[in-house]
Amino acid sequence: MTLPSVQNDAAAAVSRFASVLERMEVRKQLDGLCAEWWGRHAQQVRLQALKCHVRHRCTFEVALQTEIGWRSVIAKVYLTDRSDLFRSMDAVSRAGFGADAEFSIPRPLAYVPSSRVLLEEKVPGPSAKEIFLSGNPREHAEAAERSGRWLARFHAAAPQIGAARERSDQWARYRRWMDQIRAFGEPALIAKADQLFRKLEAALPTPDTMALRAGHGSYIPEHVMLSDRRTAVIDLDECDVADPGRDLAWFVVSLQRMALRQLGSLQALDRIAEHFLQSYLSASRGDGVGHLPVFRALECLNRARHDLIKQLTPAPERAHTMLDEGLRHL
Repeated sequence: MTLPSVQNDAAAAVSRFASVLERMEVRKQLDGLCAEWWGRHAQQVRLQALKCHVRHRCTFEVALQTEIGWRSVIAKVYLTDRSDLFRSMDAVSRAGFGADAEFSIPRPLAYVPSSRVLLEEKVPGPSAKEIFLSGNPREHAEAAERSGRWLARFHAAAPQIGAARERSDQWARYRRWMDQIRAFGEPALIAKADQLFRKLEAALPTPDTMALRAGHGSYIPEHVMLSDRRTAVIDLDECDVADPGRDLAWFVVSLQRMALRQLGSLQALDRIAEHFLQSYLSASRGDGVGHLPVFRALECLNRARHDLIKQLTPAPERAHTMLDEGLRHL
């Protein structure tokens, strides 16, 4: 696929999702929020696209103006009904993760079922990703500690929403990853990925050996918001029940990806990763890291796949690096 085609597809998707926010039932809900906050109607509404998953959803910041100022909310527009997500966020909030808590999630504000729009609080402040890339060592350590402590609290106290995914379903998904890597057609990459896949097949834990907890599903530094003393984690779209090692692996491998892509070395943020893991362990039951090496290897395989098929320009060199890292953990 050519670069202009990809860009055109993304722009068309953003426009399509944005048009949903113009619907009367959505604007009525937004106006209702203004009336709740200020006792006034919205005079002006501005949209800014934040992130678009072309085939699934698009996230917008919606700025609302009244006579006394502006206030923003986050609007997520989905292709399919996600009323379940609104209920899940409400359950997590009531379990001790409300907007006033030290460890929290965004406040779910409303769900508009006819338009498949979720409205939630916009959490102010920088993300942990921003701190890791531009902060000083003290700020790095604090952000890593807060990220680890939030996850430990979530694994211990959040409600387990839904069932753990079946091993057979998961393994079918991993096979699709392998098929996509093989379709890229580079023999050396295929051989390395096949080696990693065989090792994963032998090492992947069975459900009876996993310490299942509430799972975030996409726990990465850009989803951790540091708002004064409040640590709030966004994007619970994939929340589930899983081994704690899965969320830990996502965070650590995401740090490595940031280091590789923006700092030129896979190990450039290792000290932050160690601080994150130590903070998690000190705040948790200590039983969440037994399968961490396997989940790190699995996420390395996933990210190698992303380097080949999810980028505007494929990056086979990075894919080799991720596969090597996965093999190192096994």
